[in-house]
Amino acid sequence: MARTPKVVDDRRGQILEAALQVFAAKGFARATNKDIAAEAGITPGLIYHYFASKDELMQAIIEHYSPVQGIRALPPEMLELPPEALVRMLVKNMLAIAEGEPFLQLVRVCLPELIYNPDVAPFGLATLHEATAFLETYLARRSTQGELRPIDPALVVQVLMGSITGIVVRRHIFRDPMALRYTQEQIVEGIVTTMLHGLLAP
Repeated sequence: MARTPKVVDDRRGQILEAALQVFAAKGFARATNKDIAAEAGITPGLIYHYFASKDELMQAIIEHYSPVQGIRALPPEMLELPPEALVRMLVKNMLAIAEGEPFLQLVRVCLPELIYNPDVAPFGLATLHEATAFLETYLARRSTQGELRPIDPALVVQVLMGSITGIVVRRHIFRDPMALRYTQEQIVEGIVTTMLHGLLAP
């Protein structure tokens, strides 16, 4: 029977989910395709129909579970929203994904792996750069149109991404009670208000 697009997507998702579980249990370096196949309930050779290597599989996991998915899913008309509305929506969506269990599991896999295996670092950079490039372009355009004061859009995006990353690490890796006392809604409001309006009184 021919594999339909849905069957392909379902099988691919099954492999990604199994690989994430195996990487979490054994670490990226020690995990094998045989381990992943056993977790997925498939033959090891079937993995190669979807992913050419373990590195490609890791890259696919990062892309699949990344908060960047919230940016990729934006319909074109959303780009016409004013800065506060768009930034608030993006931060809300990215934080919700970043605090979801699949992404947190990915973070728990990657952080210790990065200490001993620096080769893992580039896997997530393309996905991260995709998100930053989108936001840089949007903010630069809005600044040119006079809706934002003159800014360095690349630096603003780094500060924004750093804020989201930092709060997620403090809440879910360090379990910092000072960060855990806030709801996602409060965090979104704090990040967006501080980024767009600053702290100085008018």
